[in-house]
Amino acid sequence: MPKFAVKEWAEIISGPISMREQDQQVFEHADLPAVKDKLSVTLRLKIHNHSAEDLFRTPSLWLTKDKSGLHARFSGNWHNDAGIYEPDNGLLLNKWYHIAYTLSDPEKRLDIYIDGEWFEFYSILKVKEQKVIFNDGPLYVGRSFNWKGFNGEISNFRYFNWRLSAEEVMEDFFNESQKKPIVYGSKIALVHVSTRKYLSTKGIKYDLGPNNEQYMVICSGQEINLENDVWAVIGASGKNINEGDLISLNNIIGFKHQATGCYLHSHDTSYERVTPISQQQQVTLCSDRGSDDDWLVRRYNSTTSYDTGHLMSGDIIGLFHISTNKQALYSHSVLLGDRSQEVSCYGDGSEKNNRWRIELIN
Repeated sequence: MPKFAVKEWAEIISGPISMREQDQQVFEHADLPAVKDKLSVTLRLKIHNHSAEDLFRTPSLWLTKDKSGLHARFSGNWHNDAGIYEPDNGLLLNKWYHIAYTLSDPEKRLDIYIDGEWFEFYSILKVKEQKVIFNDGPLYVGRSFNWKGFNGEISNFRYFNWRLSAEEVMEDFFNESQKKPIVYGSKIALVHVSTRKYLSTKGIKYDLGPNNEQYMVICSGQEINLENDVWAVIGASGKNINEGDLISLNNIIGFKHQATGCYLHSHDTSYERVTPISQQQQVTLCSDRGSDDDWLVRRYNSTTSYDTGHLMSGDIIGLFHISTNKQALYSHSVLLGDRSQEVSCYGDGSEKNNRWRIELIN
């Protein structure tokens, strides 16, 4: 009897490639990850022209005529055409979208995400009687049978043999952007994955005693502020590096705040040096360079705890503070008085709130 304990996925189109209505790509069932009772598909899509032809379903994702609305369908033992009908709004022309389709018989639901955000869902009501029927035929991208395909571009088409969680969809959305290397001297921004807010400062200071005032680090808006949210990647304290060199993962680095010239810093919690609400380890900007400004950088992936290789724009990373036993950089939806988001060092990196996306700033 086959077993399906191993999570597998395949990127069957990397692209981007252009598609016309008559174009078709066919992937044989045997060449796809083996599916038992769950699957997910993610892709990047840009539509050049809305179709003028009405569409019918296979167990797949269609675009409706005239406005390219997502028409997500599947087959069940009670009906061969179940799923989500056309939503109110279609896709805009000449704009890239990240789309995720997740389907699970045990959870009895189909979910659609656009650009990492939950968009629509369909639930099976008679959970004891009704079951999803998974296709054992080829997978068609573009033209299917007698139905035309689409005019546009597609890339990063990925097929998974499990139902992606909302967090995994968000990570796939973050990771789909073009990868460019982060090097020493790069100007970057750090985005908190769970809340999509940028690591920042507003000039508020922790009072740590005479001659030791440090700026509070926060997460601010979901749109980048080029004055407060930009950092330069530097080497570990006391280490000579060459600007422009690639940064190896699992290496110790630092971050210099562009506007203030201060360094991303943390310290222990002695003398009640804790964050104002959660009472966790403070993260600050400090003008003096030292070992308290050193961070271990690791990249998450879907198969092992941490990755190897070089740091790239779009990577989902954890930052671990060296001098306090590798406490991980952390934020959450706890808001301060000015509606900014508290940032601390907390945990071992295993929580979703320890995850950050690094973005290269041109």
